[in-house]
Amino acid sequence: MTLKIGNQDFIPVVFAADINVYSLARAYHEAYGIRIKAYGTALSGPLHYTCIADYDAHQDTDNPKVLRSLLQDFAADHPAQKILPIGCGDNYVQAIAIAAEEGLPENVCQHYMKHSDLLRYAHKQNFYALCDQEKIAHPKTFVYSESFGGRIDIDFQPPFIVKPSDGVSWWRHPFENQRKVHIVSSVAELKTLLSAVYAAKYDGEVIVQEYIDGPDSDLYVLTQYIDSRGVLTLSASGRVLAEEHTPKGVGNSVVIVSEPHGKQIKDTARQLGDLLLKNGYRGFASFDLKYDQRQDCLKVLEVNTRQGRGNYYVTGSGANIARFITEDLVYQRAIEPVLEVEPYIWSVLPEAYTRRCVGDADNLLHHTGLNLMGAGRWGNPLDYKADKSLMRQLWLKRYERLQVSHYEAWKKLEDNNSCEQASS
Repeated sequence: MTLKIGNQDFIPVVFAADINVYSLARAYHEAYGIRIKAYGTALSGPLHYTCIADYDAHQDTDNPKVLRSLLQDFAADHPAQKILPIGCGDNYVQAIAIAAEEGLPENVCQHYMKHSDLLRYAHKQNFYALCDQEKIAHPKTFVYSESFGGRIDIDFQPPFIVKPSDGVSWWRHPFENQRKVHIVSSVAELKTLLSAVYAAKYDGEVIVQEYIDGPDSDLYVLTQYIDSRGVLTLSASGRVLAEEHTPKGVGNSVVIVSEPHGKQIKDTARQLGDLLLKNGYRGFASFDLKYDQRQDCLKVLEVNTRQGRGNYYVTGSGANIARFITEDLVYQRAIEPVLEVEPYIWSVLPEAYTRRCVGDADNLLHHTGLNLMGAGRWGNPLDYKADKSLMRQLWLKRYERLQVSHYEAWKKLEDNNSCEQASS
């Protein structure tokens, strides 16, 4: 039996086709028993053979005019229901904001900030300026513009982290060996990379930052939601046990342990929530942070103006992420704030490899992780018992093998680097 899309009150219309979208689809099915509508440019793995999302591919879906047309047509076909658009990529979040400013039907929930306000956070150099105003720690940063003509004036030593200020423009201008984040070992290597970036016609600034050494388990994620009244109703955090290390996937978590705000993140979570509230932010924000052992503090790496790719770590810990936006914008009901979540392990790896990540963690995380897995408080967001067709299960097995190959390649590289350091 095919699930109905939405219910008599509303239909979530989600843009993109990745694990973020599937995680939201699962959250909506768990919370409201419904199927979502989803649009993107191409069908990707997580939405294959699913019964909890109805997906359509359209060319240039992240173009604001195309996206606006899709929303207008869908709203017209469902006049009795509220339509709730949700972007699951930075490009879609910005496209929805632009489409809303150009005008959307009355039954479409308007919840995004103006595009110009959104860019205060989406463009990294603007966000770091806000952090400086609020005295929130972040890595030492040099913002490079093409107008500098190759002039580099950096007061910190390599290696450098190099990434775009404007992630949307970055991926629209590909170049050889392009990555989400680059690590370069010298100023000469940095200049070569910058030349390739601007030769590809990228038109934004490039962020050059100090490299903060440390394992993946020094990384944290923080997910917050500020409702339409200007109230922080969600502040959930987790500690990363492993990340992807593929060119386009670097920085994407593969194992997260959600936990109540501990010593390292409690103050930072409060500071970031205050920053958002003070500057009129609305909606989801997800932060990446890293513990700097040299200064014994957390530093903010960046913010995403949406729920993060690993958002199911929040839902799995007991705070269903779909409820925050839906109760706020569809039903206009105040929700009891959730400012900490219970421990839970989110993983896109099979159980044996998840246990390996837990086993590699420090003593406290190791003990906590094994207890959580023993109690069944862990899971893969893509492995949903209510979405278990044979074709879905076959696809999931193939996906797990792909993740294992990425994990094994990373571990091999990590082991080789450790051997080289030991022999030097």
